[in-house]
Amino acid sequence: NILVFGETGTGKSSLINMCAGRELAGVSSDATGCTFGSRGYAANIDGQDVILWDTAGLNEGEHGSMPAQQAAENLRTLMLNLANGLHLLVYCVRGSRYRDILRINYDMFYRAICQEEVPIVIVVTGLENEDPMESWWHVNKADLKKHGLRFQDHACVTATRGKALKSGGFVFEEEYARSELEIKRLIRE
Repeated sequence: NILVFGETGTGKSSLINMCAGRELAGVSSDATGCTFGSRGYAANIDGQDVILWDTAGLNEGEHGSMPAQQAAENLRTLMLNLANGLHLLVYCVRGSRYRDILRINYDMFYRAICQEEVPIVIVVTGLENEDPMESWWHVNKADLKKHGLRFQDHACVTATRGKALKSGGFVFEEEYARSELEIKRLIRE
């Protein structure tokens, strides 16, 4: 059981589709989330059967599809009731500067609910224009650590292929393919 959590619009559903190698979870570019509850998707990652749990986005604000408190409570309930337990937390964040909400969500799920007993990794999305994508980590890892966010591992990725090209393929096809390999490595390890 792998729980993917984070704010609305960070690419959680896209990340699940990338891991599964097919479109399972609904995605949207709307300001409010399109995932209203938690749903598990069976996938096979490098020969290992897993259940990837897509979750409602956190911190949508008062106009979101689900109130923040309800989204947090739904996640907490799911985490405590998973058959066979929870094996990995994947914290999905957009590649931007540090904001306090990153620590608040981290503390709530990793420290308070999981009591630091479940491994946690961070996946930083939206890095398709970074060259290399990994450069985000080198610039920001000290700031995350300074604010008490520690992860067993990380991946800097794009969760989108981008616009379709007239010649076939997509704008970020190469970056997406590298990201898919990186995500699968992260989960496998």
